[in-house]
Amino acid sequence: MVFKTVLVYAEESDEGAELITQAVSFARHHDAHLVALTIGLQPIQPYASMVDVPFTGYIDDIQAARESVKETAERLDAKLSTEAISFEVRGVSLPVGMVGAEFARHARYADIALLPQSNGAGTIHQIFDATLFESGHPVLVTPSGVRLNEIGKTVAIGWDASREAVRAIADARPFLTPETDVRVVMFDPRVTIDRHGAEPGADLATMLVRQGLKVSVDTLARNDRSFANAFLTHARDVGADLIVTGGYNHSRFSEALFGGATRDLLETSPVPILMSR
Repeated sequence: MVFKTVLVYAEESDEGAELITQAVSFARHHDAHLVALTIGLQPIQPYASMVDVPFTGYIDDIQAARESVKETAERLDAKLSTEAISFEVRGVSLPVGMVGAEFARHARYADIALLPQSNGAGTIHQIFDATLFESGHPVLVTPSGVRLNEIGKTVAIGWDASREAVRAIADARPFLTPETDVRVVMFDPRVTIDRHGAEPGADLATMLVRQGLKVSVDTLARNDRSFANAFLTHARDVGADLIVTGGYNHSRFSEALFGGATRDLLETSPVPILMSR
């Protein structure tokens, strides 16, 4: 697998500008085409229950939202025109409930989607969830202050022998080189018929070594810590600059209500996370 089409979420904010800068470097590093998608939110229609408010006001608000997106796209196009990369800028204006599905639709035709850790509109979880479940491609969530063209020196793989984890490793292959320090990280693994074999992590390590990679297997105890806390602590200790893991081994609904490893990792990781499903 190679990254030849990269989709990035483009937002007009300080965080958005930083992500665009990193996306440009990432696309240049991989000799890829960059697609920058900016999404404007249309106003919610309150007019149905407000008989004294003319419907034309709602139409004017929608048109204003579209004009705003157009102006943002034009500014972004001018910025990217100064970079020595292949690119295109797309702009859409949608009701808030359609934002995730729209981003996922564009992500189906990109090898990887780049998302910020948070966004000003508060829609990042919706966008992430839809892209992870509906695009068929990996998502790279990027905190502020990282350099995407430099990641891949030490990669921490969260391994639980699930299909999602297998997919994430395959999707992360462009980051894994013979020089990469690949760390297969497990917490309290249990041998079961349908998951780990007699020696947890050994079969995966053997497969990756056959691909020419340098692999270590780290088997650790959580010690009453959350998975995210234990994993991020170990990733920091080994100097990982990229985390690779499957997303949502539990349902999105239960994680939204009670929290879970996927949400915790996304919200607190200081290094980029590549997730697949």
